[in-house]
Amino acid sequence: MIIVKHVKVCREELGLTQQELADMVGLSQETISQYEIGSRTPNVITAKKIAEALHVSLDNIFFGSDISK
Repeated sequence: MIIVKHVKVCREELGLTQQELADMVGLSQETISQYEIGSRTPNVITAKKIAEALHVSLDNIFFGSDISK
């Protein structure tokens, strides 16, 4: 299972709550929480929505940096 390590860090840097992020991407707060603790992994489409909402790349969400550079 891939752990979405940096959702929480990116979310907090923007000053968003889990509920606010969930509302932005059409998910529940519980789902965002599960992604942040690694008990659940988003599919690619959902991960892309989260990355866009947080203004970061998918690489940043999964790995903590933009590895494509």
